[in-house]
Amino acid sequence: MLAGQVGYINIDALSPALVKDTAAAIEKLQKEGAQKLVLDLRSCAAGTPEDGTALANLFLNKGLITYEQGQKVPRQNFEADPAKAITTLPLAILTNHGTASAAEVAAAALMGNKRAQVVGERTYGDASVRRTITMDDGGAIILSVAKYYSPDGKAIQDTGVTPGTVVNEPEVQTDVDENGEPLPSVPDANLAPPKKAEDDPVVKKALELLGAKA
Repeated sequence: MLAGQVGYINIDALSPALVKDTAAAIEKLQKEGAQKLVLDLRSCAAGTPEDGTALANLFLNKGLITYEQGQKVPRQNFEADPAKAITTLPLAILTNHGTASAAEVAAAALMGNKRAQVVGERTYGDASVRRTITMDDGGAIILSVAKYYSPDGKAIQDTGVTPGTVVNEPEVQTDVDENGEPLPSVPDANLAPPKKAEDDPVVKKALELLGAKA
């Protein structure tokens, strides 16, 4: 729980089990008094588009989440199921260049339905239906046969998801030796403790948009 009764959830991978864990975390934060939510999907690249649909449905009680369509694959819509929605709290989603596939589907759905404010960097661009073709020699070729689209009709694989509020992450400074080669990082027991989430510039902007003070 961040200052101002803002619940913060960081998700670095998605699966059916992790979507359930996220639902449990949301319900726990609501019981603890959360008034708003921040969902950090930065560098979340593991998971299928179906997992992203399930994640988005936790926050949507109506509307089109996404649809898939290909040259030889007819359009299939995925609508929100009201029975699976668990919260109506104001929401901000954080993304970066490492946000891909499942997380992109969720971010695109929630932004497209005006359910969440998306903050951060443009996402990677990878959400498709893949088919594996086995070759005679035992090898295999994986083909993308259809793409997933945002509610407003943009192919996520082609365009990624561009946040409504773009905030670039600060570059990590790396120490180098006299030859300009990066030095290996060495754990130091005397280093200061990790910074709080509120000190992150992307989190700060999300809290500002939610009207919460860090």
